[in-house]
Amino acid sequence: MLNQKAIQLSNKKILYKLISENPGISRAKLAAKTKLSKTTVSALVEQLIQNEFVVDTGANRKGVLGRSPNDLVVDSAKNCVIVCNLRKRVMQIACVSAGYDVEHIREIELGDAALEPAKILDPIKAFLNAAGESRYVIGICVIIPGIIDLKRKEIVSVVLSLRDSRKLINELRKGFCYRYPVALLNDSACFAYAENAFGDIESDNYIYININEGVGASFINDGKLLGGANGMGTQFGHFSIQKDGIDCVCGNKGCLENYIGESVLSARAKALGIADEFAHPDRIRFKDVGLRAESGSAGAVRLINLLAEEFSYGLGNLITLFRYETVVIGGMGRNLGEIFLDEVRTRVKRFGFRPFTGNVTVAFTNLEDEAIFKGAAKYFIDLHYDFDRNMSGKLVI
Repeated sequence: MLNQKAIQLSNKKILYKLISENPGISRAKLAAKTKLSKTTVSALVEQLIQNEFVVDTGANRKGVLGRSPNDLVVDSAKNCVIVCNLRKRVMQIACVSAGYDVEHIREIELGDAALEPAKILDPIKAFLNAAGESRYVIGICVIIPGIIDLKRKEIVSVVLSLRDSRKLINELRKGFCYRYPVALLNDSACFAYAENAFGDIESDNYIYININEGVGASFINDGKLLGGANGMGTQFGHFSIQKDGIDCVCGNKGCLENYIGESVLSARAKALGIADEFAHPDRIRFKDVGLRAESGSAGAVRLINLLAEEFSYGLGNLITLFRYETVVIGGMGRNLGEIFLDEVRTRVKRFGFRPFTGNVTVAFTNLEDEAIFKGAAKYFIDLHYDFDRNMSGKLVI
């Protein structure tokens, strides 16, 4: 009986995924794609409709001979996922519909003080109260710029000022799991999952690099996210590019993100003597550097060239290890612009094992920054939601 139920839930998940990715698909086409019998598909789709996950919009095909099959779509009006994206100084909360439209993004300043659980939980609760009035919240995703270690039940992050990560996990469980399933996910993995689902990269094998306050990387292999969304696959930002370089809070020396992360731009600009070119010299962003470079600032171009050189050195080593031929760059680092991208394309071919790095394609993602919310929601629904409306108490890491 348990095996039969597990198979049924797995098939529901497959059908829901196909319907979400192919709005208007018919039952007959679902049967053909899944190799399930038409009777099984009809029965499972009916359950999804009764539980308000899917809507049958009727027969809408004009000019079709014979009886037209009914169109199926996910019920975006009734279901949503609440996604919280934690960054160094800012928390963003969004409502993502079941059809993966990002709605109602709210941004909250966190400041520089140590991050206490209440600073995160209270805004999510307020957001939930508003969203829950008109939608069924099927889960909550919390995105972390760091590793989520299931065995130790802790978050490893050098970006967030977490005083006690285990306490945060426990408070998330106590604060929400009585009613909602909660998922903790790595930021780079969410971006990569969104790229794979919604982006326009033609390859099924590529490295997704997330350049923000820190630097992260995830691998898409045969069209699947390698290693899951806990950030344990690789810590690209902590590749050492200088063995006697800057001390990192992780305990290493010369970590890549201490040279190219957004949080170090002010120090780098000051070292080059160009900090006064910026309106806020103590809080320079990638966007500021990119705009200055585009306006003809030689100093900003020099800074971009340095960032590209150091990034390319780390990337060349990463490609030598894993031999991927396509690299996608996302995150706020895209705001460095085409000057940065052109420099990386040129310089990465000089580093690492030349037969591997010589033919690498490097591109910026075409997705907007809000893709991180879509990636988190889709990952949670695709891999962890079981469509029995009874997941309260579950914490997914």
